[in-house]
Amino acid sequence: MKVGTAEHRDLFCRTFIAGHRAYEPADLPWPQLAPHYLERLRAIPFWGIARAMERKAGIMVGAFAQTIDDPQIREAIAVQGIEEARHARIMSQLIERYGLTANDVDVEVRPPVKDEFVTFGYEECLDFFMGAGLFGLATKIDIFPLDLVSIFDEVLIEEARHITFFINWYRYEEARAGRDGRITRHVTAIKNYLHSLQQLVRSFSGVETTGFAAVGAKEIVGEMTPAMFLEAALAQNRRMLGLLDPRLIKPGLLPTLAATLLTLLRALPPRRAAVPTATAPTLRQDEFASRQSNVAA
Repeated sequence: MKVGTAEHRDLFCRTFIAGHRAYEPADLPWPQLAPHYLERLRAIPFWGIARAMERKAGIMVGAFAQTIDDPQIREAIAVQGIEEARHARIMSQLIERYGLTANDVDVEVRPPVKDEFVTFGYEECLDFFMGAGLFGLATKIDIFPLDLVSIFDEVLIEEARHITFFINWYRYEEARAGRDGRITRHVTAIKNYLHSLQQLVRSFSGVETTGFAAVGAKEIVGEMTPAMFLEAALAQNRRMLGLLDPRLIKPGLLPTLAATLLTLLRALPPRRAAVPTATAPTLRQDEFASRQSNVAA
């Protein structure tokens, strides 16, 4: 199958639309959480912004769909808009059920343009890779319980569909415009990823994170090493993208960079363990063995 052909367009549109599931967030099996899990959730300060970003995405993607002339692509992007709006409702359910602090954030609505959709697509690629790593480790090092992580596992699978559709749509558009050469493609992808990263940083700038830093961050990610995160992200990336039609183009730049970094980290000499001091109590041998077993599980 040649990229940029009608056959390619039919495949990425048809498979995306067929993968849509109809459900409402209120009907999901939201679990009762133990107090220490609730404390961790409530220490995270980003819920209001995360919900606002999903709302904005739903509005922007739905509006952008209406600007598309091709009926198949228009239908597929409209389906994505429905799913993005539902992700905002999932965030609302999470916030309301667990009493999370989430200030209302104004959602700026602007006329939809292709460049904004492209930036958003690359942001989703970044979000998916980082989210896959975090949720891949969530139960392994007991960040959050399995029944809560399972809900977001389904959300991440939807995101895997989104980014795969986006990459195929973008390659289709670039190929039709004569800009799909290998070097041009990689340079453009790096530029777009950097721009999307700047947008994400700008979205979260100014958020009060003192409570998170003092109460939640160390507890949530204290046992997570860069190598553990990259291993989990790559494994989840392979698993979720592997559920999709193998004929589709899958996002490859971030996994390639992550795999390279992981190889470099593994080649580094192991860090020497710190010498315990009188003011820093050490773990008993049985506690240490149990923790190592949990991390390796």
